[in-house]
Amino acid sequence: MERVLLDCGPHRALLTFNRPEVANAVDWETFEELETALDTLEEWVREDSLHGTLIVTGSGERAFVSGADLGVLAGIQSEEEIRSFSETMQFALNRIADLPVPVIAALNGPALGGGTEVALACDLRVVCENSYFSFKHARVGVVPGWGGCQRLAQILGWRRALGITACAAEITAGRALALGLADWLVPAGQALAKAEEVAVAIATAAPLSVRSLKMLLRESVGLDRTASQHQETECFVRLWASADHKEGVASLLEKRPAHFRGW
Repeated sequence: MERVLLDCGPHRALLTFNRPEVANAVDWETFEELETALDTLEEWVREDSLHGTLIVTGSGERAFVSGADLGVLAGIQSEEEIRSFSETMQFALNRIADLPVPVIAALNGPALGGGTEVALACDLRVVCENSYFSFKHARVGVVPGWGGCQRLAQILGWRRALGITACAAEITAGRALALGLADWLVPAGQALAKAEEVAVAIATAAPLSVRSLKMLLRESVGLDRTASQHQETECFVRLWASADHKEGVASLLEKRPAHFRGW
């Protein structure tokens, strides 16, 4: 693969949009390579419960991802084609969001157009000083088409999301951090290094706990208190009986690092 690179390591995978000559714009070939990469990623997380994190980034420093390739958009002639274009990328980003492990976006540059939607599909976001989020869809007479409306509203609340998108705003790295749109702000060129640092920190935790936390926290948004707390109790009881819980307690008592096995 050339447009989407995938490196699966011991405790993290790195997925890179790799078209720096066009600011990592997404074309149909990128879609196809992304789906192939996601097939591999899903198998990777199934095979070994110790696999802990996915990092998503872009090549170069021109952009994280700059959305759809303008050449692709210019060639679309029908509503059926543009519907397929939207739904194909929605499906791909849903697969990223639904991975059971934490997903970290490392913004090496601005997230433009659909690139903002790629970043929003990730659980956590590292931004560098020269990166920003661009919500310019309304300025060219469209709306986000890759699932960005729902995700932005979930992060910021629908009123704040409306103010940003209706004004076709650019959100600087500093403001993104203040709004909660970003989780870490680092100097230019350091986003990937920080994401790798976070991945290492996650790898020291019990993998069953990390996966359960992602599931519980995400699903709590759509559940009432009783259902959410019932789900939490069932998860707590299951993990209490796990070998990793016993190992975690033993490591505290023996004052040594824990050696988790994912069961």
